[in-house]
Amino acid sequence: MTSVQKKVPEEQKDEEKELAEAQVEVTSTELERLKKELEEKTALADDYLSRLKYLQADFENYKKMGARERKMYEQCATEELIKRLLPIIDTLEAGFASAKQCADLMSFVKGIELTYNDLMAVLGKEGLKPINAVGEKFDPYKHEVTMAVIDDDHPEDTILEELERGYTLGAKVIRTSKVAVSKKATPRRHTTKNSSDK
Repeated sequence: MTSVQKKVPEEQKDEEKELAEAQVEVTSTELERLKKELEEKTALADDYLSRLKYLQADFENYKKMGARERKMYEQCATEELIKRLLPIIDTLEAGFASAKQCADLMSFVKGIELTYNDLMAVLGKEGLKPINAVGEKFDPYKHEVTMAVIDDDHPEDTILEELERGYTLGAKVIRTSKVAVSKKATPRRHTTKNSSDK
């Protein structure tokens, strides 16, 4: 029995050793698999980083190209506007030359008026519109009060005079009208003497 008992622990030791060796083999196999997986993931991360850098460079180039195109568009739009204004400049120059030789002031004034109308027509095609002011109710988005006038004939905050014309370009106010508005006279307080003041 003693020999059997001794044999059992030896068999058990052999089994444990085999099991440990198998675990080491499994562990080394698993380690190889994990190393290979890590290499694949690292390669994938490097690929993603490379793609990200390319995308970032492409985006920077896109922004630069957009800025160049915007500047070119603005220059083209300005050029077209100036081309439409050149005939008006020519008309003004001819009017000044004519005024030096002409003694008729009214024809000069009429020429300036026609030139002004041409200028406003060109700018109107670009979307410029004057803001209506006189007789309108004060609107803080379109008007700037520079003077208040006491006037009981008009409702309060009615625009009585336009001191500087305002303009809109499309839907945007680019300059507010400077205006004088009506205000009601404030009633004076009547002071009464109390009997204690006597």
